Amino acid sequence: MKEKRVERFQSEVAATKAMVLAEYKGLTVGKMEELRGKLKDAGGHIRIVKNTLAKIALHNLGIESLDDDLGGQIAFVFSDRDAVVGTKVAHEFAKRNEKFKLRGGYFDGRRIGIDEVRALAALPTREELQARMVGVLAALLGDFVGTLLASVTDLVGTLQARAAKLEESEPAEAAA
Repeated sequence: MKEKRVERFQSEVAATKAMVLAEYKGLTVGKMEELRGKLKDAGGHIRIVKNTLAKIALHNLGIESLDDDLGGQIAFVFSDRDAVVGTKVAHEFAKRNEKFKLRGGYFDGRRIGIDEVRALAALPTREELQARMVGVLAALLGDFVGTLLASVTDLVGTLQARAAKLEESEPAEAAA
């Protein structure tokens, strides 16, 4: 049974984009369920694992840098979709709940401290970046279309002016 828990936790750690460790001593079940719901909506999840089992799983993955963080009641917050979502939810939750204390995290193959967790949480999510990119591309395309239309409009205006000038000069030539 313990082997299954270790394997499950190990596969979650291996698959995550980022992981935040937080102490949750004294947090009510209702608050923990609130956090679970927010994480699920954002594309993350939380796992509570005994520290000894977590240490075994982490060591199996070659992660020993988190050993000092594995003391007390530790919750592991996983970012499943992108590195920012779970981190952002955990950070916001910790700001509103003093009993949920961030300890550090794991990102890009290394342990990160509290300041780096905060910096990661401050980054825009993948969806936010995609929306910004779409906005920039739409503005660029709008400018490009405007430039093309201006050039075509200028060409049409020049051709109309030339045609009018030619029409004016034809009657004068015919009279001569």
